[in-house]
Amino acid sequence: MSRNKPVIVLFALFLFAASIPLARSTADEVKVQGSGVRVLVPENLSAVYSESELSGARRREVSVQSTTGDTISVVGIADGKPEMEIVNNGRSKVTPVFHGKYFHAQIILSLGENMIDVRWRKKGGDWNVQTISLFRSSRMLAAPVAGYPPYSFHTPKNEEQCQECHQMQLTREEIETATDLSCLKCHANLTHNVYVHGPVNVGICVVCHDPNSKPNKYKVEEDDKTLCYSCHVDREKIDDNMKREHGPVGAGLCTVCHDPHGSPFRYQLVKSKNEICLMCHHNDASRWLNQSSLHPPFKKGECYRCHDPHSANYKYNLKADRKDICLICHTFPIPGHLHEPGKVPLFKLPADFPLTKQGKTMCLTCHDPHGAIGPHLTRRRGCKGCHPDKAS
Repeated sequence: MSRNKPVIVLFALFLFAASIPLARSTADEVKVQGSGVRVLVPENLSAVYSESELSGARRREVSVQSTTGDTISVVGIADGKPEMEIVNNGRSKVTPVFHGKYFHAQIILSLGENMIDVRWRKKGGDWNVQTISLFRSSRMLAAPVAGYPPYSFHTPKNEEQCQECHQMQLTREEIETATDLSCLKCHANLTHNVYVHGPVNVGICVVCHDPNSKPNKYKVEEDDKTLCYSCHVDREKIDDNMKREHGPVGAGLCTVCHDPHGSPFRYQLVKSKNEICLMCHHNDASRWLNQSSLHPPFKKGECYRCHDPHSANYKYNLKADRKDICLICHTFPIPGHLHEPGKVPLFKLPADFPLTKQGKTMCLTCHDPHGAIGPHLTRRRGCKGCHPDKAS
């Protein structure tokens, strides 16, 4: 039902599990995994190893692709209530909550590979490990195919486990009013963020999710750009009138940067505005961060001061032409400055000193806008870079 957060319907499984005859959770059932613990959700997507086998046998043979979700719920049955912990990618241990023999825990997913270890042991014994391998794609690149088959919860088989106690279909009133508040009974966590997408907050999930899609329900049939622009018409007009678009915008992948349900950050960004650019541009940032002089906006992660994250008329999505970009914050003339921009050089400059199309100097001729080896963002150490006959 959720597009970006495929959180498994947890409470429904508890009620369903409570109605299962005791024979379903006997020692014979546990022998299927040979371990005393059975993971119900994600179903059939894990492999079991003992502590001694883990180093050599932990492979990604059974796995699932989670392309957009931020969290996933792990639900299972444990024999004898052992000591348990669940760890994703070796970090942030989570202690499962028990309800009788049933346990559950909500795990935060990372972009890329997620190796979720369900660990348990009897008092004083060795750890056993049941590993679930998931891949969460940023959607900038195609997700891996081999070993990562798609996983969707809202299939007839999965819903059959919940429908005895839970309403899995939209009511007549919800269909007539285009609201589906019943979704929020299980996906209530989607409304718990500081910034919540408008349709989510009022339970209009069918604006984006198709309740009649097959084989799994509640698919999002349209691409991000088509879907987002259907409401954000003002943004579409701006982008259409610009010469250049940011890569994700041009590719129609709005959810690379924005969470369509909710986020702790303004504009429902998937990371803070000071960190989000580093998801893709970390190599460039690392190169500049090693320089001795850093531009304050870049140092603070305020890329948006100069670059528009959606569209612009200038290269690199700059908010103004590169000869004028500095005027956004700086006023001319700058006191104590030795050179005035807009002049034709009297001698040939080094190749990495850019000029305007008219062959004139500009601020970026001598200064790097991110980071540089010289003081005040200068591209050389002192005047000798351009004036070898002058003292530095």
